[in-house]
Amino acid sequence: MRRPLLALLLAVSTLTARPVQGQDAPECATPREACAFLHTFLTALNERNWTAFRATLADDITVILDSPAIPERRDGRAAAEEAFLRIFPAPGEHPAQLPPPLKPLHLLAQDFGDVVVVSFELAAPNGVGRRTLVLHKTASGWRVAHIHGSSVVVPAH
Repeated sequence: MRRPLLALLLAVSTLTARPVQGQDAPECATPREACAFLHTFLTALNERNWTAFRATLADDITVILDSPAIPERRDGRAAAEEAFLRIFPAPGEHPAQLPPPLKPLHLLAQDFGDVVVVSFELAAPNGVGRRTLVLHKTASGWRVAHIHGSSVVVPAH
């Protein structure tokens, strides 16, 4: 049985207040290669394509999860993959139903050459999720080197 630990990255539906205000995220356009890579990462995650998703991760990735059950930090590919596998179907299987896709709001890509920091928010009926990804350009291409997730319940008025 898989624990829904990474619902933290995918949705903030467990929150209990009002949604984030704002418009849809602008398209990530600069730097072009890193933004194309971000699209690949989000598409693989949204479609639960494990092969494509794991190819986006750096070997030395750090992931900070904000699961409602057990917030945790995962260092290295094996530890990060173990956590992410909880939300992907078993090898050779397809998800019975895909969760709603991530729709980044207020996306910001900051270009530092071979490092790009991407931050955005995720709206939910009850609060806001904040995500930061550090993308690093390696000899093998762009990889996700760090993911930080935090979610906040927005108090009801």
